[in-house]
Amino acid sequence: MTEFRCERCQKNFDSEESLQQHNRDEHGAGIQQSKHEIRQLKKQERENQKNMERRRIMKGKKIKRVIYVTIPLIIAAAAFIFISSQPSTEQATTEFISASKIPNFPIHWHPTLEVIIKGQKQTIPANLGTIGVHQPIHTHDLTGELHYENSNPTPENMPLRYFFEIVWRKTFNDTCIMDHCNDETGTVKMFVNGRQSFEFENYIPKDKDEIVIEFS
Repeated sequence: MTEFRCERCQKNFDSEESLQQHNRDEHGAGIQQSKHEIRQLKKQERENQKNMERRRIMKGKKIKRVIYVTIPLIIAAAAFIFISSQPSTEQATTEFISASKIPNFPIHWHPTLEVIIKGQKQTIPANLGTIGVHQPIHTHDLTGELHYENSNPTPENMPLRYFFEIVWRKTFNDTCIMDHCNDETGTVKMFVNGRQSFEFENYIPKDKDEIVIEFS
């Protein structure tokens, strides 16, 4: 029969468990851990390390998910702020024309145009845009009536700019009308149906509009 001896008091015991119980009872904290207890402690240590590694991996995945969600939100917010800060079509004096102002069907409109420079009404020639290539904006007489006969209205061929630059070959913008530009002698103003307009060459006439451009 195998005996187990206490190394401190030299007592013998018939089992390892009895020896361990003796060490706990008689010698307190100074006892040595059994092989089984050591194995258990090592096992627990390994489990703790695995748990820590799992928590580290999970934390890394969580951080990545937050990054994947946050970055697109930041980009979207920045884009929204940028777009919101841009001037609206109504406010801008840009050369670009809003597509919402362009008819999506063929038109045959007749606005009238009057140009007055220092009190003198200017003659708008007859048959502008009717010789050779038939322009989508043209005249037939000296009344100033513009004929918008356009089967394909676009942002390029609808504004007053098209009539002045392409058809009549005259200058018109917010600072000049024909050979007269803003200075101490006068400024360019435009009125549509009796109300002042600041769209100038970008204005898209409508049927029956009465347009007056003055330099005074």
